[in-house]
Amino acid sequence: MKYYLKKTSLFILVLFVQTFYSQSRTADSLSTFEFKWSNDFVYNTDYYFTNGFAFEVFTNVANKNPINAILLPIETSDLELFGFTLTQNIFTPIARCDIHKQLNGDRPFAAYLLLGFKKVGFSQKNQIRTYSELQVGVLGPAALGKETQNGIHNNIPTTAPVIGWENQISNSLMINYSASIEKIVYTISGFDFSGVSSVVLGLPYTNLGVGFKTRIGFFNSLPKDFEFISSQKWQLFLTISASGSLSGYNATLQGGLFSESIYTFNNINRFVGHASLGITAVYKQFKMEYSQNFNTPEFTTAVHHSWAYLSIKFGF
Repeated sequence: MKYYLKKTSLFILVLFVQTFYSQSRTADSLSTFEFKWSNDFVYNTDYYFTNGFAFEVFTNVANKNPINAILLPIETSDLELFGFTLTQNIFTPIARCDIHKQLNGDRPFAAYLLLGFKKVGFSQKNQIRTYSELQVGVLGPAALGKETQNGIHNNIPTTAPVIGWENQISNSLMINYSASIEKIVYTISGFDFSGVSSVVLGLPYTNLGVGFKTRIGFFNSLPKDFEFISSQKWQLFLTISASGSLSGYNATLQGGLFSESIYTFNNINRFVGHASLGITAVYKQFKMEYSQNFNTPEFTTAVHHSWAYLSIKFGF
């Protein structure tokens, strides 16, 4: 076992050395790995959207995936990357130990685990980025939300296991198709402003969104900022975004098509607002991002909610 641990550690070390010291590379030879973590520990709330893990890999291996044919095309794309994602998101009520309060309009316990096939593209001429993804997976106990949350809590001295997961929404298959377009409408040195539109169809979510994103600081002009294709060593910038979405269905509140739960409900808010403020640092082919996120209430008896987001990404 120690031998394999040493081999794995050496492999990871080699990747990071490549990340920091290799020369700039083209998209055809570059692969990326990204780890994303969302949690509301900063606000010490531990309810609603309480934890999320995601892993994202872009690699040439994904270029011949037949699912790519149904992902969002872009006619004048200068660069396209294909990859795989794995996402787990966990949701809990405020009254995690009081079933009577949970039944009285609180959020259900829920978790989903999704495998995704993703495509990103960029058109320099039109100053447009596109993102599209097909995800399949499960909502319910098979998503291992209870095991993940209580596994974390069992290893933190100041927290205790969460009681109530036996009441979570039951297992149901999930399939989601999502797509978004980001159009850069104004840019000068150290500043750009983009309009963003998105659509998500299926389960766990069906919604339609529109918003904006702006960056302020030291960053590459497009398309050089796209997936580390640059000789510039350092980038550091703030990102501010805001959006609103019309929600058609939310399985984490309403359950899946074949789910059973003693306290799912349909009184969801059809309009939900979202905002974020973040900082991003890039050194060669290593990128770190941290942001604070804010949501308006998702259902009629809910309150506003906030959480933190951290991502670490490197190219190799």
